Amino acid sequence: MSTDSNEKQTNKTLTIVLVVLGVILALGSAGGGYVAGRASVTPETITQTITETVTETIVETITETVTETVEVTRQVEVTREVVTPADSVAADSTESREPTAVPPGNPEDITFDVFYETWQLVEQQYDGDVPPNEDVLYAAIEGSLRTLGDEFTRFIRPDVAERMRQDAVGSVEGIGAFVRENEQGQFEIVRPIPGQPAEKAGLLPGDIIIGVDGQSMEGVSFDEVILLVRGPRGTDVTLLVQREGEDEPLEFTITRVRFEIPTVEYRMLENDIAYIHLQEFNQTAVQKTLAALEELLAQNPQALIFDLRDNPGGFLNQSVAVADLFLPDSVVLFERNRNGLDQTFRADNGDIAETIPLVVLVNPGSASASEIVAGALQDHGRAILIGETTFGKGSVQQVHELSDGSELRVTIARWYTPANNTIDKEGVTPDIEIPMAFGAEEDIQLQRAIEYILNGE
Repeated sequence: MSTDSNEKQTNKTLTIVLVVLGVILALGSAGGGYVAGRASVTPETITQTITETVTETIVETITETVTETVEVTRQVEVTREVVTPADSVAADSTESREPTAVPPGNPEDITFDVFYETWQLVEQQYDGDVPPNEDVLYAAIEGSLRTLGDEFTRFIRPDVAERMRQDAVGSVEGIGAFVRENEQGQFEIVRPIPGQPAEKAGLLPGDIIIGVDGQSMEGVSFDEVILLVRGPRGTDVTLLVQREGEDEPLEFTITRVRFEIPTVEYRMLENDIAYIHLQEFNQTAVQKTLAALEELLAQNPQALIFDLRDNPGGFLNQSVAVADLFLPDSVVLFERNRNGLDQTFRADNGDIAETIPLVVLVNPGSASASEIVAGALQDHGRAILIGETTFGKGSVQQVHELSDGSELRVTIARWYTPANNTIDKEGVTPDIEIPMAFGAEEDIQLQRAIEYILNGE
């Protein structure tokens, strides 16, 4: 799951795939622009022009500037200036469109005769309940998008989209646990949030949710799980979970509460080592990271451990600004697509943490915006990365809120690290690899980071 507007500027939102189960089961984001580590951290402006033939001999170019926001998640956003045909955006429009190449085959040429024929026969002959027309429509949209073969271009139904937009403010109602859909398509607890109902009830990292309120999770989408687990404060939800080492599933009845998502946790460790754990790149990430740095650096630490483990990503503007806190004037990332987009995002000199010795912790739960920051710090030799290879999401999604409140996320670009490497489906490989199992009692990755700072190897 980010913005501002006056001169036809438009704002969009983004959401994340690794989410917080209480909701969190959905880290969504809305509103944004650059909440800067420094106001000078801005993307370079790019301009594209569309021409249209007015007669056989006269070509007229009509353009106007709009502001768009896009996401990269597991998800991120950036404010960008583009040029679009003047007649494609109404004067009072809250939606902007980025010009794209005409796809092979025009959707308007598709005939739906066979579709209607099929459903007329179903309604006449099916021995069972026929779903509402709205469900049929949404399923058709979802199925057609799957033909793209891109898991990040997807349609979000209105009820789920609205919950994700609510999550953007950082205060949510649910059980308080980070979850993910793992490689096997299971809904796995990454970790409960300290002090929240999921932790108090006894849920553990690595628990697999196999049932919610008596309903099996087999064949259920991740978005549907969001709606099932979330709910108003004071209400109960019963989870059936499979836990490694247990022969039978375990059942937990948990009362939902309203709580704040902890964006940043920080403290001083022994041996004058500062520690910051950034949970997600939401709208307050730079602000809260900067506040943590100011408090910690005032204590004159010898080094800093920046923990991006299980951080699912967030806004691109926030990731660039967070990277800028640690980098001098340099490239943070490149963004490109096959329609000619080639944009560079840079950091500037003069920020608070550009010289402190730095170790960054990453793992398979570190995605998208986290990978942008980790990749930039690694490529510039600014930090040593310790942990496990990251998730591997290197694409950018444009978020559109549709007329009925649903959302469409469309992959519009790929991003690359300063060394011109793509991490899509590959991830960022740490300098020192330290595998760690879910639920391990000792944080051996953190201990290895401390050892590196103290011993230099």
